[in-house]
Amino acid sequence: MVDRISDALQDLVKRVIGESRRPPRRFKSLLHGTWLRHPLHPLLTDIPIGAWVLAAIFDVIWFLNRGANAWSARAAEATITIGILLALAAVVTGLADWSDSYGAERRVGFWHGLLNSSALLLYIVSLIIRLQIGSGESLFGAILGFIGLVTVTVGSYLGGDMVFGKGTAVNHTAWEAAGEDYEVVLPVEQLADKQLCRVLVAGVPVVLLRLGEKYAAISATCSHAGGPLDEGTLDGDVVTCPWHGSRFSMPTGRVLTGPATIGAPRYDVRVRDGQIELKRIGEH
Repeated sequence: MVDRISDALQDLVKRVIGESRRPPRRFKSLLHGTWLRHPLHPLLTDIPIGAWVLAAIFDVIWFLNRGANAWSARAAEATITIGILLALAAVVTGLADWSDSYGAERRVGFWHGLLNSSALLLYIVSLIIRLQIGSGESLFGAILGFIGLVTVTVGSYLGGDMVFGKGTAVNHTAWEAAGEDYEVVLPVEQLADKQLCRVLVAGVPVVLLRLGEKYAAISATCSHAGGPLDEGTLDGDVVTCPWHGSRFSMPTGRVLTGPATIGAPRYDVRVRDGQIELKRIGEH
């Protein structure tokens, strides 16, 4: 049941964010955080959670002395409003990230999104009740807020499981080894022009490209989900991941199109005695 719903929802999200459009797919990259060089969704989730925790504290203060602490009811109303506004953005970016997931992580992500969306709905209802009263002092509104906080806490736990348990949105090149010296990978005559070639450097898969007398090399592992870039498509000096369509510049390793947000490690290329040698270039 969950898989059937997920299939339909993913298809809808992909159509809305322009998954099938031609590069650079700016709206999709915007939602993933490619422009920020960091996933956007986790950044947006912290503010609503913090705001709703503050709202719960203000509601407790109000409840302890309803007559004297009317200000705290207004404060809870304000922090709930801030949380709702940022949570709406978190929902949109979360759906964009989830649309590229599959298997167990997709199922966990489905419940993560469902719980957090339910919490958002509870807070919206809570805010409407508070606004209707005028003073913001509503016991029922406060109770809905407490239920919403518990719900978003459970949803956040599942979000953590996606990252730390399933490796969702984790940089898949973060632990790649980097040798200290240049390493011979193959003779020059064996490298065809304008074709992607997979080689190993310090045991790490690297995709190598020759464009006339120029060379470029980056990690062959897509930072988004570990896709093999050497099996991707080449357009000029840009390689597209065959799994989710992330695009990387071969000369710079920079991400040009999401869902990837972190650039690929680059390798310096030199030719000596008819042999191509590679060496990892610092941090990326």
